Amino acid sequence: MSQIFTIENDRVVIKKLALEELSGDLTVSGTLTVDNLVVKNSEETEKPVLENFGNWEESHEPDLQTKGFSWTWANGTTHLAYRNGGRIWTSGHIDLEPTKSFMIDGIAVLSKNELGSQITKSKLKEVGSLKDLTVLGNTALGEFAIFNATVNRLGLNTEEPNGTFSVVENNVELVVTSQKENVGHIGTHTNSDLEIISDNTTRITVKNNGQIIFGNPSTNNADVRIYGTLHVETVVADNRIDRYQPLEFRSSKDAGIYGQGLVWTGQGSARRLVMLANPDRIFSSESFDLATDQSYHIGGVSVLSSVGLGKSVTQSNLSKLGTLENLAVEGETVFLGDVNASRSVINAKSILFNDGDEFTITNSKLNGNRKISFSVNNDETYYADLNEIIIGNKQNIRRPVKVFGQMSVGINNPEEGVDLAVKGNIQFSNKKFVTGPSVPTSGNFNKGDICWNENPVADNYVGWICIEAGAPGRWLPFGSIARQ
Repeated sequence: MSQIFTIENDRVVIKKLALEELSGDLTVSGTLTVDNLVVKNSEETEKPVLENFGNWEESHEPDLQTKGFSWTWANGTTHLAYRNGGRIWTSGHIDLEPTKSFMIDGIAVLSKNELGSQITKSKLKEVGSLKDLTVLGNTALGEFAIFNATVNRLGLNTEEPNGTFSVVENNVELVVTSQKENVGHIGTHTNSDLEIISDNTTRITVKNNGQIIFGNPSTNNADVRIYGTLHVETVVADNRIDRYQPLEFRSSKDAGIYGQGLVWTGQGSARRLVMLANPDRIFSSESFDLATDQSYHIGGVSVLSSVGLGKSVTQSNLSKLGTLENLAVEGETVFLGDVNASRSVINAKSILFNDGDEFTITNSKLNGNRKISFSVNNDETYYADLNEIIIGNKQNIRRPVKVFGQMSVGINNPEEGVDLAVKGNIQFSNKKFVTGPSVPTSGNFNKGDICWNENPVADNYVGWICIEAGAPGRWLPFGSIARQ
């Protein structure tokens, strides 16, 4: 018989113990290791989680509430238990290995570094730094930046931007957009002034009445430089300099008169009015501004005033003119742009328009070398080319075409009293009308087509009608011609 137990240090040591039933309390001060533990009763039903585990079977779901696992140590407890609604609840963290993910139906929905690709909706209110962002549809950022995907426009502080990019503040809308092909637009959409600033200082002001102001009137800080050509209709200079003695520049032993004159310095580059050589001439770095009733003269003859060129000026390279009251041209005239003759008459033997297809107007005819068409309100009413002539527009078939007088097709001189004369066969309401001495023997015909007898005689017929489509189809006579 083997030894059942031993006594070591006031302890009873049992190496193998089998119990069928144990009544009363059992206290284990060390570790209790079992293969299966079934707890039938527990009095601590008020705890959030029972310190029980195993395969839980109950008749009703509320009876499963708080059934699960519990880990307790000196400073706290962590629970993993069932809650109503088919949920597993824990009071602690769930910490996966770095290479593992949370999955739903075998598909990863959350890993250490990213959300699953099938997650397309969220109510995130904060994200970190995004490397790339693609948004399909309307977008609003903090109710401040709003992108309207319908019109492809971005507005700041506005839901209805009037430009591709609009900023609204202080009842002013700034827009960056393009309203015409190959033309960009930037400025205010509202009835407001526009100021262009640098260093938080206004440099250019565009008033809502069209006035453009450079600099600030109180500081006179504008310095405008144009490296090119400046074209203006009117120049107004506000320079007031009073002198009571004439200026005279004389040559000396060491210096001549060239380079001598008036020089203004102090702000920006020097302004000069000096004598230059080869040929002798007076050079000005600035514009001249004459009084309204004065003009420029050459040889005592006025060549330019505020209202016109002098009569002695017969040549120029003008590239733009205003509205002319009269224009007489001797010799060939070439127009490179639009010609507008409003409330007047263009009198010419012929006018040639050439934009790739030549179009000529003469006293007796209009001629296009490839095609010609007429339109009313951009709706084409007549078209002709080398292959066809079209009257009317198939896109607007409700518009009537009216002809007053005789009309002929293939006939030069229709007989008197005939309003419509056609040389050959016709088709009317999708029905063909032909002539012949007898029933057609060739050609394609449809049911309802008529062949008129071209040689009607007594005891014959007015014609024949097709009663079955074919080539030539099946025909029967109609309109018996009876003897009187």
